[in-house]
Amino acid sequence: MYKKQSVRENGTLAYFREKRQRRNVGVDVKHYEDCKQFFVSVGKCYLIEALLEFFELENTADKPTCLLIHKDLSTEEVKQKYVNAIDKIVQEYFLSTSLFQNDDGILNYAVNILHYYLLLVDIKDAVSTGNGDYLATIHKQMLLHFISNPGFNAYAIEMLINAMQNEVLLSEAEAHQSKFAATANWHGGYGKNVEIDLFQENRNRDIKEMIKSMGSNRTDKAIGRASKASSGIRQIIEAFDKQSGVHVSSSSHNHRVSDEDEGEICADLRSV
Repeated sequence: MYKKQSVRENGTLAYFREKRQRRNVGVDVKHYEDCKQFFVSVGKCYLIEALLEFFELENTADKPTCLLIHKDLSTEEVKQKYVNAIDKIVQEYFLSTSLFQNDDGILNYAVNILHYYLLLVDIKDAVSTGNGDYLATIHKQMLLHFISNPGFNAYAIEMLINAMQNEVLLSEAEAHQSKFAATANWHGGYGKNVEIDLFQENRNRDIKEMIKSMGSNRTDKAIGRASKASSGIRQIIEAFDKQSGVHVSSSSHNHRVSDEDEGEICADLRSV
């Protein structure tokens, strides 16, 4: 049962099950992308403010005096200085027990924002690079996150099943396939992977359009043939558009530059 599930979850079943689970927990999927971009901007500003506080800087244009900046990181001595500085930041803002033993609500709120922000950017980085091993590690972290939030226990169970499959139930080859089949790279290039569910969603849309175009010729055999050929047809269309110079109206989500808004957020955080 688990072996079949590990392979099938990377396709259409995972897509429809995730949609059902999102409805059950009340996640606003219609505005997810907007909320994610807003949270990324806010989290980025909190991280900038934490670094300014740590290095005792007034703004991002100042140069830190407690850490010598080197463009050349080839020497072990310089690398160790950076590692030591990052270790101090992690210890002070993420691992210090004093952070969770005080009544400073603003500090506690800021630390939680930083925790969630770094977790989110870790996931985005692991997905974009297609790093299956890193994603598997993040799934274990997400297990603790989901189990601590009422209403998200279904996701915690999914993370537990994923970890159990990779570590115990699947063979080494099957576990490797399960880890690295979670993303897909359609156009090639480093850092351009997308979630397999999102990729499958786009393929489902192509299949639906092909089925609609069949009209009265729609049969089970024709639908099955179209489903198998959908990816190849999409590649042919994109290659034809590229060679003929056809402008693609939209291939990904575009967002307005948020530098000005983030500057205002940073200014507010500095005053706080």
